[in-house]
Amino acid sequence: MSHQTLQFINKSVRNKDKYNILTFDTHERYQQQLCKTGHSFYSFRYENCKRWDESYAKIPDNYYLMPDNSITASIGFDFILSQSKFGQFQASQHINQRFKLPVISLEHTLPISNWPDNQLQTFRSMSGDINVFISDYSKDKWDIDNKAKVIHHSVDSEMFKPVDGEKKPHVLSVVNDFINRDYCCNYQGWKRITDGLNVKLLGKTEGLSEPAGSIEELSQAYAEAQVFLNTSTVSPVPTCLLEAMSCGCACVSTATCMIPDIIDHGVNGFISNDEDELRGCIETLLKDEDLRSKLGAAARQTILDDFSEEKFINSWNETFDMAYGVIK
Repeated sequence: MSHQTLQFINKSVRNKDKYNILTFDTHERYQQQLCKTGHSFYSFRYENCKRWDESYAKIPDNYYLMPDNSITASIGFDFILSQSKFGQFQASQHINQRFKLPVISLEHTLPISNWPDNQLQTFRSMSGDINVFISDYSKDKWDIDNKAKVIHHSVDSEMFKPVDGEKKPHVLSVVNDFINRDYCCNYQGWKRITDGLNVKLLGKTEGLSEPAGSIEELSQAYAEAQVFLNTSTVSPVPTCLLEAMSCGCACVSTATCMIPDIIDHGVNGFISNDEDELRGCIETLLKDEDLRSKLGAAARQTILDDFSEEKFINSWNETFDMAYGVIK
């Protein structure tokens, strides 16, 4: 029986509200959120691909790790969800030579600023049947498809929430591979801004810091810190910043990419690209409990209004329904 016939039978007899989605390991907590759509996700693995790291998040019950270079056609996949143009999209195209499945192309990152035009055009040509970006900023930078969808991140606001008790007098940052990703996470800037301050750093960076032991421990760290600092320079929207805001932490951040669309300076946080100003904002917050409480409460409300799980899940289910209707 051909895969096309199997797919036709599969679509005609089973519940269309639950799809079998072929995807790839990418950002663990983002994929945890994706799994809340209720569908079945199957991770295709190949040599040197990203692997799920359970120190960042546990694997949900509806997320399945397949053996390397193996696809079971009898599962009856409905479409492919590629989450990167740096390997996953190419693997999706290779898989499509056999299975002819619709492709949703989700891109978390931005194009590299110093790419030559021909390289940029090559990556822009990697267009799926449906294209999705995590921010309008990302969509504009890639300039691939005017009809592309934008689906903002979501935060589990019941997991990441404020807690009672006195805040700890330190500045928290959460970054993985901080030193090697200085080009986008701005490790050197972080060192200059926080010089002499009481800091707490979480994230898997060899010789520098370790990740939180659990999601619960991470949430507690956000909620009990007096100030959260984000120094990213090339990230459409850092998940850690949204999580800290959801926990009601007073946040100070660089004003890059989508961040100025999220944080209104002086209302629900402080933003600047001047290191001295960022340092001054931190020092002000460390001294002013009322201001910390005011900004923290406004930050959490921003997450509840604009980055809710409900919006995220509904948007992705609409996208999956669209992909299901694409005929290859």
